[in-house]
Amino acid sequence: MSKRTITLILVVYLTIIWAAVIFRIDYFPLTWVPMYSVYEPSETISVKVWDKDKYRKGLKVTYRDGSTGYVSHKDLNIPKPNFRRLYYSRMFGTAPPKHKQGNIELGTMNQWVRGLEEDEPRFEVDWEWRMFWTLNKTLGHEPSDPKFIIRIEADHQKRVYRKKDLLRKDLINVQIDTRQALIEWHDEWLPRWEHGIL
Repeated sequence: MSKRTITLILVVYLTIIWAAVIFRIDYFPLTWVPMYSVYEPSETISVKVWDKDKYRKGLKVTYRDGSTGYVSHKDLNIPKPNFRRLYYSRMFGTAPPKHKQGNIELGTMNQWVRGLEEDEPRFEVDWEWRMFWTLNKTLGHEPSDPKFIIRIEADHQKRVYRKKDLLRKDLINVQIDTRQALIEWHDEWLPRWEHGIL
């Protein structure tokens, strides 16, 4: 092969790969890794209702001494998008798309190699434990401290539209879905405290 042919092959290959990345094509055969989005068929479309005041306050927490307060992105010193994931996803036990992709469509051979039963996920994450560990460690609270967080609360609303109504441009038929998450500390987690989030 000539140098020109090799260059042409590489340019075509990289163009295809980057097109798959830019357009987020799932299960593209040449990218080696799944992309970041997951399509789940549904008859409805939901849109978050942003409550800026509630989000600005942050997560409502209860401390070991019985007092309550709020933990915001400023308290945790993290960017707003990262805090948004904690508030709207991790509190509700919602895994990121990559996590979901890592657990779907395992073939029989893959299940056998990993010692999994049919439809058993390859891995699971204890999101409640991670929330407590993340918040308390970031704020410097140990389990014996009076300000150790033992309860975390979050809530949000979604507007849910049916696709067939949207096709008719009918926005009147909307359902408001209110979701609340409340997680509480379990003392059986104490032995895991020094081992981290994994």
